[in-house]
Amino acid sequence: MRRVELLSPAKNVDVAIAAINNGADAVYIGGPAFGARKAVGNSLEDIEKAVRYAHRFYCRVFVTLNTILYDEELPEVERLIHGLYKIGVDAIIVQDPAVLKLDLPPIALHASTQMHNYDLERIKFLDRLGFQRVVLARELSLAQLREIRREVKAELEYFVHGALCVSLSGQCYMSHYLTNRSANRGECAQACRMRWTVEDDAGKVVLKDKYVLSLKDLNLSAHLSELVEAGIDSFKIEGRLKEADYVANVTNYYSSCLDEIVACDEDLARVGAGYVKAGFEADPERSFNRGYTDYFFVQRKLGMVNMDSPKSMGKKVAVVKQVKGNQMFVELLEPVHNADGLCYFDGRELRGVKVNTADGGRLTCNERLDVKPGMLLYRNYDHEFVTRLAKGTSVRKIKVKIDVYVEDARLVLVAMDENGISVTVRSDETFEVATNPAQVERVVGQLRKSGDTEYDCYEVEYHDEMVLFIPSSVVNGYRRQLLDALSREREEQRERWVQEPLNQDVKYTGSADWRLNVVNRLATEFYREHGVETVEPGFETGNKVRGREVMTTRYCLLFELGMCRKTGKDKALKFPLYLSNNLGRFRLEFDCKHCFMKVLSI
Repeated sequence: MRRVELLSPAKNVDVAIAAINNGADAVYIGGPAFGARKAVGNSLEDIEKAVRYAHRFYCRVFVTLNTILYDEELPEVERLIHGLYKIGVDAIIVQDPAVLKLDLPPIALHASTQMHNYDLERIKFLDRLGFQRVVLARELSLAQLREIRREVKAELEYFVHGALCVSLSGQCYMSHYLTNRSANRGECAQACRMRWTVEDDAGKVVLKDKYVLSLKDLNLSAHLSELVEAGIDSFKIEGRLKEADYVANVTNYYSSCLDEIVACDEDLARVGAGYVKAGFEADPERSFNRGYTDYFFVQRKLGMVNMDSPKSMGKKVAVVKQVKGNQMFVELLEPVHNADGLCYFDGRELRGVKVNTADGGRLTCNERLDVKPGMLLYRNYDHEFVTRLAKGTSVRKIKVKIDVYVEDARLVLVAMDENGISVTVRSDETFEVATNPAQVERVVGQLRKSGDTEYDCYEVEYHDEMVLFIPSSVVNGYRRQLLDALSREREEQRERWVQEPLNQDVKYTGSADWRLNVVNRLATEFYREHGVETVEPGFETGNKVRGREVMTTRYCLLFELGMCRKTGKDKALKFPLYLSNNLGRFRLEFDCKHCFMKVLSI
């Protein structure tokens, strides 16, 4: 049976537990250091708590070690990986191939999307090396995914939801160039979310102070069936900086979508065990989002960016009809409630306002309003939904059937969980025969109680005609013994990943220059051992940074403006184009043959 995985982000152990409780089959979390989100590190003690909780449900925990590494850091990285293996972490996600030359325990290795897993030949190289999983580039289309699946044996992980980096992952150097904060070191300054002015070589302003590189968020929930059919193993939600309410909401939604797909195919199953008792109705549009795009999944489309704002807009809820001071009279597209947060464009920026009281189409706000009739209002804070999220805690339960037998006046309990794992507990003492047959219902009722454990004893069947008189406290004690024994047996039978030795003979045949991001001696040795004669130092070493591509993207500004050079609609412009703001100025280069846009330092 083929198993599919929903992979959710975890800022910390509390978010990891929220993700598991809302249907995640796995979570990815940052360790104490060396993760691509430097701001969200976690101690080994906290990661171990997440591991123990996840493993109850046969869910997995992956730790991100997906930055490039300097020589002096490698001994610490090696010690950290051994520590992660010791506490039961299921896999590490890595970018720097220097990790592969360390003295590693047999912990599963995942090739981070930061390794620039876009080109088929590179992906095949990682597969032949022996990576258990390859995290694919977000820019890949469905057709490309199908081709990769045909050529690659490793598990394939693909992003389905969340923020999009406009540059190919691992190939963005703009942050480091402008601020000395490297995206490949987990310190991205998010230059793509800044305002930029675009002008041509004659000084003609094409766009002024617009968010021309700020992509909308990814949402492929409508395409999950196609992704399953294409052979994707893990469906990844972006968001290691997000809080528990966001992760719970989005995870719950995608888990429900996957459950529907699995229910229609007897050859499919989820990786994790158990079912979710949801405490709320999930709706990703009510959580942070910049508007949604399916990116390049089907084909290149207009509307990939929101040039007006990089902030969350939320749902369109009203149209302004009249304004009086701090009151608005609106035409409602959706109900608005007290304490909702609304936003609108003032012609330059996204502005926010809080609703003090909502009385139908009359909204009284917390300040005097600078809006005009005809303006659209969006809700970027849904107070009622956030309250439901806070109160509606979801729980995850594993179904267990308990069979009750009597042998020589002793109680015999047999538990079998939904994974087919079975344990038996026999009472030490014997019991008197009950005079009241209603004792059966009392025993069955006590055995159904599973309290705050991870189990749902949904069915209890008493199989013997002899009815024993057993005090409720004694029944409860044996139920606890039974479920404790089941937990031990489940852990004993839990599937473990073991990393096979890497293949040292495979040759690297892809492009080999500074974009390999080599900044240490072990990475240099790695590529030389795999056939690269000259290993050029990476961008972060400060070697020849001028005139180089600081960003490479499949997103094309000309296409977005309806001026694709292939259509000849760019004639009004004098090339090259330039991108500038108060931090720097860059030249835009368009590779129209392969449909890439490049941002070059000058």
